[in-house]
Parts: sequence; C-alpha cells; structure tokens
Amino acid sequence: MTDAKKKSEQVDIKPRRMDFDTKVPMDTFACNNNSLISTFFYALSALFPDGERYFIHSVRNYRADIKDEKLKEQIRGFIGQEAHHGVSHEALNQAITDMGFPLDRIVGKLHKRVEFLKKFSRERQLALTVAMEHFTASLAEFLLKNPDILDEADPTIRNMLLWHAVEEIEHKAVAFDVFREHVDDEFMRKRVMVISMISLFSRLAVYQFWLLRSQRHFPSWREWKEAYTFFWGKKGVLRDNVKGLAKFFRTGFHPWDIDQNYLIEDWEKRFPEIASLQVN
Repeated sequence: MTDAKKKSEQVDIKPRRMDFDTKVPMDTFACNNNSLISTFFYALSALFPDGERYFIHSVRNYRADIKDEKLKEQIRGFIGQEAHHGVSHEALNQAITDMGFPLDRIVGKLHKRVEFLKKFSRERQLALTVAMEHFTASLAEFLLKNPDILDEADPTIRNMLLWHAVEEIEHKAVAFDVFREHVDDEFMRKRVMVISMISLFSRLAVYQFWLLRSQRHFPSWREWKEAYTFFWGKKGVLRDNVKGLAKFFRTGFHPWDIDQNYLIEDWEKRFPEIASLQVN
C-alpha cells in the first residue's frame, strides 16, 4: 500500500449540517465589492447543487462493486458531505437570485448538461468527478492557506466557502480511489481533466456575462485591475489553482501526494465562528 493510500484511509470524512444565515441582505456584488470577482463565485455556486448530485451519482454507480469496508465508509461520508453542500448552496443561490441575478437560468442549463453527461459510460462519468474533485480541492487549498482573501466578502459567503473547502479536502480522494480500483485508466483520467477544465472555464465566463448583463453593469477599470490581481496576481486564486492542476498529470498521481492535512487539522480552532454554525 502506498503512503498516499494510507493517508487516504486515515482521513475522517464527517458530514456536517450547517446553519448559514442566507436571509441577511447582501450587497449586489458581495465579494470585495467587485462585480467580476462576485459573479465568478455566484456562477460557481450555481453549479454546485446539481454538480454535487452528479458526483454522488457517479460514485454510486460503483457501490455494488466495492468490497473494501473502509472505502465504503468513506463513500458514505462523501455522499453526506456533498448532499449538505448542495443544500447550503441552494439556499445561497436563492438569496443571489432574489437580488435579481438569473441563477435559475444557469441551474436550468446545468440540469440539462448533467442529464447529458449521465449518458456517458460510468467510467467516463467517474473520471469527470475525479477531475472536478481535484479542481475543488486545489481551490480549497488556496482558500484555507489564504483565508484573508475573503475578508472583504459577505460573511455568509466567506463562511460557506471555507467550510466547503475543509470538506472538499477531507473527501478529495474518495472518487479517485474508486477510479483507481475499478477503472485505472491514466489516459482517460488526464484527457477528461483537460476537457473538463476547458468546459468549466468557458461556461463560467458565459455565465458571468449573463449575470453582469442582468444588472446592466459593465465592470470599471478598477474592477478589472482588482480582479486580475485576485485571480492571476502573485497570490492569485486561479494562478495557484493551475499549479495544483499540473500535479494531476503525473503518471501514478494520487490526491494525497499533496499534503493538505495541516489545513484541516483543528480547523474548528482556526475558524471558531464557522464551527459554531454546525447543527449536528
């Protein structure tokens, strides 16, 4: 057994039901008072509920084939966490929709997209989940290393993203371990990552355009500069994410080759204001 696999088995994947107050009014552009940064996270949030349910579906395709009891236990934790993520983001999405943003249009498009993706082989479906789980774990790593980047975001959005980040790292290897055990196709794993990232970022750009147009807002020069620094500067979210994505293409890669345990150990002490929102 590899060291990465041992680390994977040692992680406790605990579903946590949270009580985020999405009824508190938010600013129209609630992330750093910047329309580009805000609509990026709004569009991403719109993708989460149906996306999380798709991830659950792709792993459930293999439940009957899995004999390892530890992996079965981790799958139960993965499903519980992803289900709670979907519920929490649906509440946030409703709050954003109530401000006049057409998130329902994005959700409708994604729902059709998910139904289309379910027509692929179960191997391809799982490979897509593996790719997206690595993307979210890389994003989670950055947010937990640099939580100050969310200091100017709406508190509910900040708290939800950091909680989500903790759980994404906890279960980052579950779909991967199922894939490695039952598919183990390196070419498919890498190819699907390339396709999925092109698809994800092209769709996010379109969705951001829809959201900005709904407010009849064209970003100012200040917003463009701030957004560039936020995403692609020295401590940029996406600049860092690209580094994490590059590691995925190593042959024999495992998610726990990247040690992110230190980011989730004692997270309740680092973020007591978020831990206090747990209701189970």
